[in-house]
Amino acid sequence: MSELLRQISDWTDKITRLIAVPVGIATVLVVFFEVLMRYVFRAPLVTSVEVARLGFVWSCFLGAALGVKRSSHIRFVFFLEKCGPVGGALLRFGVSLLCTAFFAFLLVKGVEMTQRVYDTFFPALGFSQLWLYLPLPVSAAVMLIHGVAFVAVDLAALRALGVGGKVR
Repeated sequence: MSELLRQISDWTDKITRLIAVPVGIATVLVVFFEVLMRYVFRAPLVTSVEVARLGFVWSCFLGAALGVKRSSHIRFVFFLEKCGPVGGALLRFGVSLLCTAFFAFLLVKGVEMTQRVYDTFFPALGFSQLWLYLPLPVSAAVMLIHGVAFVAVDLAALRALGVGGKVR
């Protein structure tokens, strides 16, 4: 089961990367082009601020999901090392469980926020502001997938250490 969840997590990560990298590059290009137009040609683009904002928000949230997959966020490793193998495995499992619950909370609240702004629009672009808030539930869903996979892997590690036994 944990292998299947890991594969789903890996697949989701690949799709996230395929979206996040071009969006990040496009955001940098839009900002560069706007600076060029504003200060060199004295002809600023009205929509570039909104497009850059959208790209930045999407890049940040998708980047956070990529960071979760790679466990590249801040951790207190010195505390983990002091717990020993079983204590460390229990601590990792507990943290994975808490993170997964938080990702589920973010998903629910993100969907609520996105629904609230559906009828509001960007002044220059005319697009629904849903696109500005949508990265929260999307990235939360991706992080939730990764979190469930981490919980499964940590649970398997606990069982391999002889903690927990069989679930009835």
